[in-house]
This record gives sequence, C-alpha cells and structure tokens, in this order.
Amino acid sequence: MLPMKNNYTSPAPTTQDPLKAGSNLRVSALATRLGMSKSTIWRLVREGKFPKPTKLSEKITVWSSDSVLAWLETKESANV
Repeated sequence: MLPMKNNYTSPAPTTQDPLKAGSNLRVSALATRLGMSKSTIWRLVREGKFPKPTKLSEKITVWSSDSVLAWLETKESANV
C-alpha cells in the first residue's frame, strides 16, 4: 500500500510585528515583545506606569497596540 500524500500546508508565518498591526495583545505576547515578565506588566499597570488593559470577557484581557506604542514612545523620549 502506498502512503497517502498530505495536501495540507500550514499557513505561512507572519513576520509582521503585532504592535504595528493595530491589534490587541494578550499579556503573554506583550511580555515576549517587550522583554519583560507578565508580573512586571501587571505591577506597572497597578502603579499607573503602563496602559490599562481592556477586558473582553471574564477570562480575556488585552492591550491595544496603539496604547502600548504610545507608552513606548514616551519611554524612548524620556531616555533621549
């Protein structure tokens, strides 16, 4: 018996930066992208030093990429 050929091809990986896509980001993706831990992000939110997230449902919390980009710009301009 000959093996069946699999016609399924996985989608091409996207190389677009999620922060520049105008999308919503979960805390794990945000932590990876910013190079900080999830607990650091939550601490900064509590201290008022990071944008507040939006609650989409009981278990889903996201940050707008626009608000995160604005926050990054203020951090970069403060370092100049």
